[in-house]
Amino acid sequence: MKKILIDLYKIKELYSGLGQFSINFAKELASRLPEEFSVNFLIPVKNEIPFWNNKVKTTSTSFLKRYFPSLNKKYTIWHSLHQFPSFLPNKNSIWILTIHDLNFLIEKNEGKKAKYLKRLQKNIDRADCITTISNFSKKEIENNMDLGQKEIRVIYNGVSSGKGIKKTKPSFIDKKKYFFTIGVFNKKKNFEVLLPLMKYFTDHLLVIAGNNETPYGEEIKKEIKRLNLEDRVILTGKVNNSTKQWLLANCEALLFPSLAEGFGLPVIEAMYEGKPVFLSKHTSLPEIGGSLAFYFNNFNEQHMSDLIHSKLEDVNASGENFKTKSKEYAKQFNWKNCVNQYIDLYRELENNKTL
Repeated sequence: MKKILIDLYKIKELYSGLGQFSINFAKELASRLPEEFSVNFLIPVKNEIPFWNNKVKTTSTSFLKRYFPSLNKKYTIWHSLHQFPSFLPNKNSIWILTIHDLNFLIEKNEGKKAKYLKRLQKNIDRADCITTISNFSKKEIENNMDLGQKEIRVIYNGVSSGKGIKKTKPSFIDKKKYFFTIGVFNKKKNFEVLLPLMKYFTDHLLVIAGNNETPYGEEIKKEIKRLNLEDRVILTGKVNNSTKQWLLANCEALLFPSLAEGFGLPVIEAMYEGKPVFLSKHTSLPEIGGSLAFYFNNFNEQHMSDLIHSKLEDVNASGENFKTKSKEYAKQFNWKNCVNQYIDLYRELENNKTL
């Protein structure tokens, strides 16, 4: 039986992008595991995975496993679901490294960029197979890293449709219409460009979900106060899935002016709910949003306001037509497709090794 290890260490921050990617990947893999595979999930010590069967086991992380990879068991495949894993495989295991993005090239100073590039290059040199989540990320990796003869496989993220998730209305929402956005508060999210828009939409709130206990979060709070928007902009902090799903399902639109994304999960999550999405033209977002998304040509408040007003009128005039097209478009980014492609890759790599 082929033994696969899946590194789920990032679920320790479950509601981060990597945490959600990891937990949903694990759920789908556990539900459709072929007969020839047994899977071991590497998880943080205090976490439990409530969805395993007789082929799925868990092993907890430890100091020794982190700093002495040679002590890790040999697996047919060791799959790291992120590019900077804290735990590395035994060298006798085939290693798949999934690289989500090179956003550090935008986020970090020159010294830290060099450090991250060096670390990532070391992982690429060691890996047997490299995958990534968009064609944009593939090009970024090819332009900035030395791949040697290694090919990069693009396997799009799965995105949960929201079906089956209980939607819980948060207490901070009243009857007003609202725009929604979500993400960890760092510079690349570009949330500050949304604040001046509120003077053009006096009957709307702006709801920004995500961990705002960051230096950038403090900047946003100061700007909200400066613009006298304390009663118009809601910073929710971290939200659970049921609250997030309600906010997606009931918003007027998703506003997502991010400057750097390897994929952009909220874009498809909103489309699954039939919601219009307004995006920047940066990095992967045009690739993921496709022709159904609306794009800011720049971040001038008048331009952004005009675009939102105009496109919302079109969406509302179309009735259910836009919602139907949006939901159908989102379905291509499903976990079944994602995991099936990885299962095929596991088989391919194992078969090639035995030739």
